[in-house]
Amino acid sequence: MQRPEKRDPSGKCRSLSAERGVSLVELMISMTLGLLVIGAMTTIFINNSQSRRELDKAAQQLENGRYAMQILEDEISLAGYYTTLSIVDSPPSTTASPCSADLDVWKASMDIAVEGVNAGNFACIASSKAGTGMLFVQRASTAITAPGALDANRGYLQVSLCGNEYVSTTPDIRFKIKTPGAGVFNLKQIDCAANLAPVHQYIRRVFFVDQNNVAGDGIPTLKRVDFSPAGAGTAVALVEGIDDLHFEYALDTSGDGSPDLFSEAPAANQLINIVGVRVWLIARAIDPSPGYLDAKTYQLGSKDPIAPGDAFKRHVFNTYVELTHPVARRTK
Repeated sequence: MQRPEKRDPSGKCRSLSAERGVSLVELMISMTLGLLVIGAMTTIFINNSQSRRELDKAAQQLENGRYAMQILEDEISLAGYYTTLSIVDSPPSTTASPCSADLDVWKASMDIAVEGVNAGNFACIASSKAGTGMLFVQRASTAITAPGALDANRGYLQVSLCGNEYVSTTPDIRFKIKTPGAGVFNLKQIDCAANLAPVHQYIRRVFFVDQNNVAGDGIPTLKRVDFSPAGAGTAVALVEGIDDLHFEYALDTSGDGSPDLFSEAPAANQLINIVGVRVWLIARAIDPSPGYLDAKTYQLGSKDPIAPGDAFKRHVFNTYVELTHPVARRTK
């Protein structure tokens, strides 16, 4: 029997056999090929996403390390800045007493710009990560504090610019470190008239690594504590992912402002001779990397090698920072 014919809209005849659909085998093959293509595209997408996350982690880790180093560089370079004061009273100090809230102690130890530990701890800092370094810095703020903005809970430095006052040997005539009070900051400007010399906040602070960030989730974090006549302030989180700190101190034993030797643990009578600080820090990724094992060994100065053996990626930063102001006083 002849197969029926069907006319299309153009009037032409075509066989019904031309409209035959795909077979079950062809359909299954097509679906399998489609699934293979989708699977391959999914794998590529997942791999690209993972690579992007790792690149973001690496970028964040490097940025955190650079930022932490910049913070420390800025602070160290300003250490020992006391506005126009060029001579610090003797006798030489053997400690800056970082934990002290006594203004007389502050004033008596101004000849020490920085003090630090690589092993052990400052007694006033209870949350530092074991085995990491700590650095104390003292200086005056570079900003002038307006008379109406003085805080009764802070200490301030005023240095006389009047010649007769500046050469005086009487306490509190050349310079003062005081808390605000009626008539306290009365040192004169260069004209020795009624105009008063500027007042700057006096800064004493410690930098250290805490095992936890603000959220307390175990992320090592660079922190800072400021000290005032009321004692230690609240620790301020600066940069997450800072895993370790280590310091080495440049000592000028000849009085010419240039380093003569380096020490990671200067003797007490050498602290006044510190003219520079070499800084090492380890920046660690915030999150672990799946399938990664940190089998590297990290060396910070003469500190024992560090071999983490975990899934966090790390990078070491190192720099040397000169103490600009103590060096300038020595080379005058």
